[in-house]
Amino acid sequence: MNPNRTSLKPVDVILKRVSASDSSTINEITKFATSNKYPSPFQSGAMFNVFEKTKGCKPIAIVAKNTDNKLLGSIVATTFMDAGIIIGKLVSHVTCRGGPLLSSDDENNFTARLLLKKLLEITKDESLYTRIYPFFDLPQQYSLLKNIGFKHEDWLNYLLDLTLDEEKIWDKVSKHRRKGIRKAEKLGLEMVDVSTNSNLQTTYDLLQESHKSAKIPLQDKSLFDTIYHYLVRHNFAKMVLAYRGEKPIASRVVLTFSGIIYDWYAGSASVEEGSNANEYLVWKIIQWGIQSGHTLFDFGGAGTPDEEYGPREFKRRFGGKMVNYGRYTIVHKPKILKLVENLYNVRRMV
Repeated sequence: MNPNRTSLKPVDVILKRVSASDSSTINEITKFATSNKYPSPFQSGAMFNVFEKTKGCKPIAIVAKNTDNKLLGSIVATTFMDAGIIIGKLVSHVTCRGGPLLSSDDENNFTARLLLKKLLEITKDESLYTRIYPFFDLPQQYSLLKNIGFKHEDWLNYLLDLTLDEEKIWDKVSKHRRKGIRKAEKLGLEMVDVSTNSNLQTTYDLLQESHKSAKIPLQDKSLFDTIYHYLVRHNFAKMVLAYRGEKPIASRVVLTFSGIIYDWYAGSASVEEGSNANEYLVWKIIQWGIQSGHTLFDFGGAGTPDEEYGPREFKRRFGGKMVNYGRYTIVHKPKILKLVENLYNVRRMV
């Protein structure tokens, strides 16, 4: 134990659930997340505001402070209501990406434990399950999650170091992927930032087309409206389109936070599959990230290793480092979850 560190007692920590009207604390959470050693855009007050304005979503934010009102830790999660299957709370689930965040190493996981238990108090009666996606390799936090009752599953991701020279990064890209990017450039594809409401609608239309083809639900357009009008304009996100001549053929949405680019949503026109627009956009964003001083490109997840997952191969070929930080889940209503999973699988087969 560090003799210079004062151990916290339960009475020293005050937990508070943050309301949407508490702009001061929401801004404080954003600053806390931005300056944290282990930053995550999904743990920011900015993202809380985005999901607060998104149909079918309900964000949860909890802060832990000491008696001097110093922020010791925070956690932000979102309740997603999949109304496409059954209406209401029956199918809602809670996801927390990259949290909780702490002001120090949190000796004995004290603050982290309080935040997680408070989150579960809120979510256990309102959702099918609560799931945590770690963004960093933090064994101490993994042990805590298991101790509280979360079940571990392998969950892969790819991370690309943007501090290297562009030429070295290009050399890491597979020959097949480089060939596709060169083909797209020869076809005259151009990356354009989304800067109008018309561009925004086009972006969503392309996302819808891809998600419909893959039989994967897409979030309501209100999410992308808020990303554009709030996150993009505050440099927390970037939305782009790939044009072939006058025709938009692919779109991509990434988050930009504390020097890290998080790949989030992608869509393309099925009739333009041969144009290699998706890999072209990823490479152009990587180039932009290098030039703008970003340090890491996070591909946003690559599925479980024991399941076939097409996007994993797409991401692997950009030469990033594969990591397995896992995901952690507590199921609150196992029987209903099994029913919903069966319904979802039937829908995907139709």
